[in-house]
Amino acid sequence: MKPLKTFFALSLLLLVFNSCQIKELREIVDEVILSQQEAQVEEALADVDLIVDDVLAQNEGQLKIGTIGSSAYLTSCAIVTLNSKISPQLLTIDFGASCVGNDGKIRSGKIIVTSESFNTFPSIRNKTFQNYIVDGKKIEGNVLKTILKDQVNNIRTATNSEDITIMLPNNEGTAHRVAEITRQYLINSIGVREDNQIKTFGTVKFTRVSGINVTKTATSDNPLIYSAYCHHITSGVVSISTSAGHNWSIDFGNGECNNKAILTINNKTKEIIIR
Repeated sequence: MKPLKTFFALSLLLLVFNSCQIKELREIVDEVILSQQEAQVEEALADVDLIVDDVLAQNEGQLKIGTIGSSAYLTSCAIVTLNSKISPQLLTIDFGASCVGNDGKIRSGKIIVTSESFNTFPSIRNKTFQNYIVDGKKIEGNVLKTILKDQVNNIRTATNSEDITIMLPNNEGTAHRVAEITRQYLINSIGVREDNQIKTFGTVKFTRVSGINVTKTATSDNPLIYSAYCHHITSGVVSISTSAGHNWSIDFGNGECNNKAILTINNKTKEIIIR
């Protein structure tokens, strides 16, 4: 009987060990997916900011209805309506049913922005979306931002309050993002939009379909840097914690243009791809 008992004991130990491994693997996979999803949303919202800025820079506050002739992001399939003669002023960027941008992204629907003044600072802007989809990600909700401008250093600083719902592609579900963040818009070479950057820091609360609450924090000492040329976050570190008691960090690198980041959890690292 003793060998039989030993066999059962070893079998039970092996079963428990494998179950623990499977649970740990599932948690890591879940955190990788969550990290990828939230980074995609961060990039999509930074992308919207740059599109709006690009359009406003070309229109210079005057009434214009038509297409964009030259843009780092938009092609002629995007119809822009800017009415500065009403209060609040109204900017609409209409991508129609499908519009491929100069950055290769496919967009549809509308980005709608209102403000008492787009050209005087501080400028308070309210941004909403109408059936807006970019590369399969549908964005709804609103972003309220107050912008201050440093004319000497070509830096605009905005405080953003975001309440956004994101429907992710490939049946990945719907998430809710509430954020209080600061964004600094760095205009490097004057007249060259491609080298512009967005620096972001603050706190984001991200609620998943499963009900798990996620808190993401980036500090002003090591903020996220989104490159207009690269269309990706190219540097910065975020710390993430969940209501399930999990903690990890994501390092987006040192400025190199790519869609990669390093996830660190339990002193182990893994390279992830931001789609």
